[in-house]
Amino acid sequence: MSKSIKLNAFYKSVLSALNIIFPLITAPYVARILSVDGFTEYNKAISIISWFTPFAVFGVYTYGMRSVSQIKNDKKKVSALFTKLFIFNIFTSVLVTAVYVIMVLLVPSFLKYRNIYLILASQIFFVCFATDYVNEAFESYGFILIKTFLCRFLYVISVFLFVRKNDDIFIYILLVNISLILNNVFTFAYAKSKIRFSKICFKDLTSLFKPLSVVFLLVNSSMLYTIFDRFMLVWFSDALSLTYYNVSQTIILAVVNVTTSVLLVSIPRLSFYWADGKKNEYCFLLEKSSSSFLALHTPCCIGMAVLSFEVFYIYAGQKYLSGALSLCLFSVRYYFGAFDMILAKQVLLATGNEKILTKIYYFAGIYNILSKIVLVLLNKLTPELCIITTASSDILVVVLQILFIRKLGFNFSIFSKKNFKYLATSFIFIPIVLAVKHFISFDGAVSILIRSVVSVVLCGFLYLSMLIFTKDEFLKNLAFWKSKKQASGAKNE
Repeated sequence: MSKSIKLNAFYKSVLSALNIIFPLITAPYVARILSVDGFTEYNKAISIISWFTPFAVFGVYTYGMRSVSQIKNDKKKVSALFTKLFIFNIFTSVLVTAVYVIMVLLVPSFLKYRNIYLILASQIFFVCFATDYVNEAFESYGFILIKTFLCRFLYVISVFLFVRKNDDIFIYILLVNISLILNNVFTFAYAKSKIRFSKICFKDLTSLFKPLSVVFLLVNSSMLYTIFDRFMLVWFSDALSLTYYNVSQTIILAVVNVTTSVLLVSIPRLSFYWADGKKNEYCFLLEKSSSSFLALHTPCCIGMAVLSFEVFYIYAGQKYLSGALSLCLFSVRYYFGAFDMILAKQVLLATGNEKILTKIYYFAGIYNILSKIVLVLLNKLTPELCIITTASSDILVVVLQILFIRKLGFNFSIFSKKNFKYLATSFIFIPIVLAVKHFISFDGAVSILIRSVVSVVLCGFLYLSMLIFTKDEFLKNLAFWKSKKQASGAKNE
């Protein structure tokens, strides 16, 4: 192996950190500048787009990353697969974009803000150029980091230059679209510089439909969870409730995307080890990466939950502050979601058991749909209850995954003493933050910032002290100089 897992994790962590920093710079500004009507309609449009985009992608990203990872040493096979996936993705993108545009033009409820929905159609079409699955398979995280930084930096500068009035919603959406399109085009250009297109026939494309359909059903089972929640809030609740839900999820995902970098960079290597019959290497990497992931993920989720009021105020301002409870609940939900990510992506998906995983997701997804229907019938559909019922679906998923993994004979458990230690220590954040809030009362933005910083410093010191006192392995994985040493040593493997 020519590339270090630790170095890749470092690149991925920096990338995820940028995905937090840039939104933290622009989002508070945008939420305060744009009108409530325009911003809530944008959130509604994004929720609808999220129903169409998965059909345009059609599982190509996940299937491509896993498949290319397994054959990356064979240039001809990689070239043939990349060509087939790209052409297939062009077809699905064009088809889904056409369906979306027709819907927007024909449905009367879109008339008032039709231009917003039509502009966002480009997000659906340009997913065919999102070929980072090749770059991830080849572990080119350095390029991904640089490319993302440049696109995000230009986007941030443009937002502050051109979004100046409360009716600049169209300008804002154009800037969002341009940033996404540039990112995807640069991604494709880099992948194409590494891989040549090869000649294929129509039969080659049709042969992809079955395996991609399986992955599509697996990957897009999320449409039965969070995306379905947003769909229900669009049609059976008010636009402000949807905004609370969307903003809360955006905030927690920005944090979660950093913590999951430790996990995600291991998936191509895990898939390679499993396909190459290196079971010992697979088990070692699985244990190490999953433990490191939870060491970082647990305090972030618990910390976000106890500081949800402060974070929401800083991010969205006073006019959206009622959504703080949604952020708190989302933080708790994504803590449980960590177990799903480990068992699904690192175990079942990496070892080719996607059919089992698909059945689990859809079984729990049906339960989630039924729970939302009950809420609508009882006239109790709120962002908070949507999150709680979906969290119960997540727990059901984890229970079923554990049962199936045991049947498959995997000697792996997420309920280790080490993982419990991370949770127990994070629970001490609660009295610490409550004490800080008692001594630093709410008195505007300055007080919010002060007690947020004080809380983070105290909780961070406590957690770091625990890691040092117990000589936790997570600290060893943070030693960057070892990353460089391992990266150079790996060249000799």
